[in-house]
Amino acid sequence: MDKYIIKGTKKLLSLARTKIRLAEESETIECRPKPLPLVKLLSGKEINTVADAKQYREDLLRGIDFSNSRDVASTVLQSMDIIEGVKYKFEPEEFLANIDEKEMRSIEREARERSLPVNLLLMTKTAPEGLNIFIGYKRPEGTTFLSAVPTTLSHFLNFAFNSDYLSQNLKLKNIRSFLGHRTLILNAIHFSLGEFGAELRDETKDETE
Repeated sequence: MDKYIIKGTKKLLSLARTKIRLAEESETIECRPKPLPLVKLLSGKEINTVADAKQYREDLLRGIDFSNSRDVASTVLQSMDIIEGVKYKFEPEEFLANIDEKEMRSIEREARERSLPVNLLLMTKTAPEGLNIFIGYKRPEGTTFLSAVPTTLSHFLNFAFNSDYLSQNLKLKNIRSFLGHRTLILNAIHFSLGEFGAELRDETKDETE
């Protein structure tokens, strides 16, 4: 396992701990949505409250097997779900998901009708042709803005795992992830999307070739 993926996974688990603490300080009791959908989908556990999330984060940290790439990827996605599920009271709007389920259905419908993939742009400088969902601060033209932070992808992934066009048996399809900026967290998320079936593209690699 790449050491930077390991560091990125640990950083996400640490970020989840911080968001849980901030949720407790803002007197957040319940997760939103509840139960946390990716956690339930990937582990079968029902996490309904911030207290549940706090305990489950500890379980993830203790139980992760860094020699198992699928286990690492599952931990990354579940950590993202925990972060998003507890932070809704205290985060500014740009750090929340700016696409609702109705808009996701619209994107999926267009992708299906045009036989196109959905591109997830992780802080890229440019946008490929097609249907593009952007995460970052400087949104390229022709993209749909999801959020400034990458953990909000958990909302789209929950939708994708319940779409027969975007997944099958917990394996993503018709989804491409474009890595545009290298951070520990972005690396871990990009890697994890690939482990679950997304096609991976690396804009940072392209720049050096």
